[in-house]
Amino acid sequence: MSFPKKGNSFHGNGRLPPDRGETFAQMVSEVLRCAVSERPSAVKVVAGWTGAGERTVKNWFAGSCAPKGDHFRELVRHCPEMLEAFLLSVGRQDHLTFAKVGEVEAALIEALAAITKLKR
Repeated sequence: MSFPKKGNSFHGNGRLPPDRGETFAQMVSEVLRCAVSERPSAVKVVAGWTGAGERTVKNWFAGSCAPKGDHFRELVRHCPEMLEAFLLSVGRQDHLTFAKVGEVEAALIEALAAITKLKR
């Protein structure tokens, strides 16, 4: 008698669909290197953002593995370039446009407040 297999487990390989070419891990690596590698102790900075171990973060920088859900969410929270790269990689430029409109709106409100303050 054999025991039934418990749970359904799926371990994806971190790759985007074949037409995209670049793997998810490669995209994360490229963004991290462009966005934070100039900082001293970049690995420690990213580890602090995400709560991941330094060895894990070094693997992200190398592109040998990709962050899982919670870690990726924290990367996006602290590194806006990560969200932009992700949206572009999945073909959702429309969402990227909305995000940029929100940033411009906030900047305009701040500028108007500064102008109003100067007029007084």
